[in-house]
Amino acid sequence: MSKMRLELMSMPGDGLSRLLAASRELIAGVVEPCVGYLPAAAVGDNHLELNRAAFEGIASIELIDPLAASRDSMLRTLDRIALLYVPGGNTFVLADRLQRAGLMVEIANRVRDGLPYVGFSAGAVLCGLDILNSNDPNPCGCRDFAGLGLLPFSVNVHYPVDEARAERDDTLAEYRHFQVTPVLALEDDALLHVEGAEITLTEGHAWVFDGSGGRRPY
Repeated sequence: MSKMRLELMSMPGDGLSRLLAASRELIAGVVEPCVGYLPAAAVGDNHLELNRAAFEGIASIELIDPLAASRDSMLRTLDRIALLYVPGGNTFVLADRLQRAGLMVEIANRVRDGLPYVGFSAGAVLCGLDILNSNDPNPCGCRDFAGLGLLPFSVNVHYPVDEARAERDDTLAEYRHFQVTPVLALEDDALLHVEGAEITLTEGHAWVFDGSGGRRPY
């Protein structure tokens, strides 16, 4: 039986409010929890101090940096943390850095074995079967588009609620023309809760593209 516990979203909320609430739920009951902060999708500022301040009184934050740390040290960090937190940025940069560091399989296995995971934007897209429905460019030349495979679909985030929706629908339809993988598109108010094999939309709105004709509510 899967032990997975994930909270995934497009946006973390004002002042990280949605993300902090989800994190509290995932680490409830843990004494002096430590959160592994993996901002590998960032190109520029990783907002480490902002996140440390936001988590003050909730958990300590330990940076996981594939560009600076050895693989062994990052594995030791993964061993001792109570929660893995993967924020937004560029999904292709995130995947490429984790692939080069040899962490993709390690993270997927640990989350399946019960390491709680909270992620938004790129951190949510990464959890799908592939990352091809990222809205980002691919400046790093990432060539392996597999996701962590923790969800039974590909994930799209920041799904529009205005006239831009038609263009996004066309983009997702093009993906579906070549791929059989269904797509789950999360609006910015969405919160996806994963408990074992059960996947529930607990806040906001999300849409499924699975070949049944256009989109349907999740």
